[in-house]
Amino acid sequence: SFAAPRPRCCSTPRLLWRACAFLARVGTMAPRSLAVLAAAASLIACAHAEDWPACQQQNTVVRSGGQALFANLQGYGATIGCFLDDCMSSDKFVAIEIESCAKVCFSVPECTHWVWGTEEGEQKCWFRTGDSGREAGEGWISAAKSCAPPGTTPMVMGNSECWAEGFGYEQCCKAEMGPNGNAQCWDGVYNYDRCCFPKEEL
Repeated sequence: SFAAPRPRCCSTPRLLWRACAFLARVGTMAPRSLAVLAAAASLIACAHAEDWPACQQQNTVVRSGGQALFANLQGYGATIGCFLDDCMSSDKFVAIEIESCAKVCFSVPECTHWVWGTEEGEQKCWFRTGDSGREAGEGWISAAKSCAPPGTTPMVMGNSECWAEGFGYEQCCKAEMGPNGNAQCWDGVYNYDRCCFPKEEL
């Protein structure tokens, strides 16, 4: 007998559960046909594990509740609206679009949830390490890390055009290296302003 494999993504939220249910019911099919269908359904389920933008939780906010994530957001392109105007240690920033929240959270290992809302008349993203502070909030949007636009991949900190072996954001741009970063990284072509900020702001 042929046991229908269960797609890896069937254990994730927002999965394409119909594909999983279908696979569970087709055990009488020819093995080769079943294998093809199983592979196809698995790919579909994975691709739709978090349907964007349906995965967003409307009118829901995740307050800090001790789970505010303070991280270096400047390296991802944040420039304004940060905590105490310090984007190198902040849990928020002003963003042009909601996609920026998802992309940054997806890129920061410690981030588990992101929030999109308004503060002092400006649209901002917030980042959390959990969702224990979840509550209803008119006009707010929140989501888990896995809720991101199709094709989202972790962002490179700074300007990726600058980095080569031995030279990267961690080696050249960290705050403890001073306002101009690591002087050993720079020459007439590469400098702090060019390399320690992404080419495009969020």
